[in-house]
Amino acid sequence: MKAASARKLAIWGALPPYLGGKRRLCPVIFREIDRVLPRRHWRGLTLLDGFLGGGSVSLYAKAQGFRVVSCDIAQRAITVGEALIANSRVRLTREDVLRLVAPSDMPPGRVEREYSPSTFTQDQARFIDRALAVAQENGDKAKAALIRLLAVRVALLAHPMSQVRAGTIHRISSGDYESVTESCLHCYVNGLRLTRSKKLWELAQQLNAGVFQGEGQVLRESVLDALPGIQAAVAYFDPPYPGLVMSYEKEYRVIDEILEGKSRPTSPFTAMDGASHLDGLFERALHIPVWLLSLGNVVTTLDELEAKMTRLGRQTRAIAIRYQHLPAVATQEKKRENREFLVVGWDPEAPLLKRLVERHGVLTRDDHPWAVTEVEEDAHLGRPELPALETRMAHGDERAETSFGEEIASPGAGDRRGSVR
Repeated sequence: MKAASARKLAIWGALPPYLGGKRRLCPVIFREIDRVLPRRHWRGLTLLDGFLGGGSVSLYAKAQGFRVVSCDIAQRAITVGEALIANSRVRLTREDVLRLVAPSDMPPGRVEREYSPSTFTQDQARFIDRALAVAQENGDKAKAALIRLLAVRVALLAHPMSQVRAGTIHRISSGDYESVTESCLHCYVNGLRLTRSKKLWELAQQLNAGVFQGEGQVLRESVLDALPGIQAAVAYFDPPYPGLVMSYEKEYRVIDEILEGKSRPTSPFTAMDGASHLDGLFERALHIPVWLLSLGNVVTTLDELEAKMTRLGRQTRAIAIRYQHLPAVATQEKKRENREFLVVGWDPEAPLLKRLVERHGVLTRDDHPWAVTEVEEDAHLGRPELPALETRMAHGDERAETSFGEEIASPGAGDRRGSVR
């Protein structure tokens, strides 16, 4: 049991601490998939992760035996996907790390010129430049992605709560420690050690723990464009949440500029009317039997989200999760009001699910379909497992839940973008 827990922790340690990650929610997400498609039949089925982000759902799905297809348009996400989701064998070696810290006569790179000392120390900036240059020259796509991911990890760890910002860090370089907020000082001081070979090898080993056998494909394109050509049994959608004050593009502007040479435009999903884009998303996913949607509660309700699925013939199950996002800095009101909505929608007429019903009929579970659980998320996760769940009613109505039997038909052939098996 302890060994299994350690392995899970090691896998999570490979991921960058991007905000909005679903590490703590993965047990709940995959529990809901199990209600419709039993876990023992997941191996060989395809799961589409429409918004790859930090990669936690894709990595978890790969570990569970799913064939994974991941989409995103940001290079910060694609780097994670190419390093860990599409890669099942290539790992960083000590020699790779030593090459990154070896003396070099390379002139100052773009990161050192433009972001030091305002955003990174000189040593941090030089390392990031060096790593990106080595990755660019590397002919192995997976190895290059791992090196880029190592550079991203250094950039994130250089700042408190992985919030990469200009200002403050230059005081560390000048020795003006007393002017740095006490709660942040230890992070900046630890950041001075990030480019040492011993620390880099430690980080490299963490990345290597996320490399394991499995099938994964990463597509750098909008899920809206990719969906018609993707055949999958399950689609997980975790778009940027509508009504967010700080978009991912603003939060990770420096990371995007480092990886892509420019900042990214704000996603339309982040706008106050961002939930309206879900309709087009679902309409393009009609051929996928099972959907899961994660969304925040800032501008929409569970009823509204369920209605978007039911109008397209889906049966649904909805869960509200008390989700404390960055509890160390969140206001009491945010801690009290924040909810993560998880809505599952399935097509009872889909051939895959009809085969289930034909074999075992429809089972109705006794537990309530709309429940509240509690989860905390932080940028630096010490224990990413989900706490013991306390399930209770969040609404006075009892809604019927439908679940299917315990077997599905034998796998069939599929195309290059996954298959419903």
